Amino acid sequence: MEAAATRTTGPVSGADGGTAVAFRGVTRSYGAVRAVQGLDLDIAAGETVALLGRNGAGKSTTLSMLLGLLPPSTGTVRLFGGTPESAVRAGRVGAMLQDGKAVPRVTVRELITFVAATYPAPMDVDEALELAGLAEFAGRRVDRLSGGQAQRVRFAVALAGNPELLVLDEPTAALDV
Repeated sequence: MEAAATRTTGPVSGADGGTAVAFRGVTRSYGAVRAVQGLDLDIAAGETVALLGRNGAGKSTTLSMLLGLLPPSTGTVRLFGGTPESAVRAGRVGAMLQDGKAVPRVTVRELITFVAATYPAPMDVDEALELAGLAEFAGRRVDRLSGGQAQRVRFAVALAGNPELLVLDEPTAALDV
């Protein structure tokens, strides 16, 4: 991966100060193309990390491995000391991916309420809507939103479970500054 990581630290709700994310010797290949090569990375609870790099540098592939959506070709990825899959299943991870399709015929509030109900200790729906800048669109159908509003819905979905780890892939895409 030809990307750089930048870090800041700050409080995270429920953070115990331990390692939240650990990559050890991770590579990911697609045939002859090596998207990620020899990645070693630790992210402590409470840290904010941005992966920066050109298109094709392996950022999205790295996030897909972090979320358990892709296995590494070699090496290991651990979240909170376990597998990415177990952390996601336990509701410890929220993610906003680059794109997603709108759910037809449901309102923004209905979608966020549904998603929140699948987590053990969800964020208050009104708080998630407010943080995502969607309070005034809560009654609007998700499939009738602009691109930027739909991106905000993806952000609210990522927040809905009140996760310990929040993963944002291209978080400002389609959003107004």
